Amino acid sequence: MLAQFQQALAELTASPERCRTARRDPAVLGRWYDLTDVEQHRLAAVVASRGMEANCMLYRANRLAPIALNLPDTCDALGPGLEPLASAYWEAEPRTDVNFLVETARFAAFVDQQPIDGAAREALEREVAVVHAKLACVATW
Repeated sequence: MLAQFQQALAELTASPERCRTARRDPAVLGRWYDLTDVEQHRLAAVVASRGMEANCMLYRANRLAPIALNLPDTCDALGPGLEPLASAYWEAEPRTDVNFLVETARFAAFVDQQPIDGAAREALEREVAVVHAKLACVATW
């Protein structure tokens, strides 16, 4: 059951929406995961704590960093549309990659499938070409 507890903690950290749901109805944790009563109570306490908000913010900041560093013009062109796109990507792709270029390429592929305006698409195409060129160099090492 420890594996389920660890999986739950990771998934909750990655999803503010799941945390909000678990705060409203802590019993949902027992439906989502195979937990002991003690584990369920501990997770409910963690989710209810103020520190969990910080955990969620740090998780999202760590996932946003490679995108902001490697696709700055795309981020600027997306403007306020970046947040819902990033949230949708993180929901669709909960597993992250510690390699900034790989994570950026995965995000770029996701965004490429979305309806974005011409300026954002142009910036994405230009910057993703640079990301792919860097990835190609790393692959030859």
